[in-house]
Amino acid sequence: MTGRAHLSSRGRRWVAVGIAVALIATVVAIAGVVGAARARPVPDEHQRTALLSATRDAVTAVMTFAPDDSPADRDAVAGHLTAPLLPAYRGAGPDVVLPGAVASGLGMSARVVGVGVNAYAADQAQVIVFVDQTVRLPGGDGAGGAPDVQTGQHTPTARWATMRNVEGNWRLADLEMVGDVTR
Repeated sequence: MTGRAHLSSRGRRWVAVGIAVALIATVVAIAGVVGAARARPVPDEHQRTALLSATRDAVTAVMTFAPDDSPADRDAVAGHLTAPLLPAYRGAGPDVVLPGAVASGLGMSARVVGVGVNAYAADQAQVIVFVDQTVRLPGGDGAGGAPDVQTGQHTPTARWATMRNVEGNWRLADLEMVGDVTR
């Protein structure tokens, strides 16, 4: 006895089939990983900076308004937007981000405190935006619990910003609430 196992021709075939199956599975797994990496592009530092800067500017612009904003103020905001948000903004103004703002004479200021890329493609991206917003009521003087125009009601919020690349410029296409960020 030499201690070597002897396989029949049938056994050798099963070993060969097993090796072939393992090799094919390895090739398929590698192809899947490479395909997944290519399917979800990652922006380089310059692209990421441009996207996040445009998002900050657009969200700040659309969420900052006063009852006495001029048509020029609205045009400046519109320069940051694209469809479907642009036509909605042209029709409803600040009501697109704060329903009832126009009729109630409300004003709002917003400060973007954080942004992060959730999904990215060369033509569209989804960005999470953390905003400190202050809503100002008309004619409030601070008496009787009513906020005055300077302080207003401060609220931290989170929103999903859908950004679209329009002729090389990132524009805000949609802005949705994330949900209750206090929980």
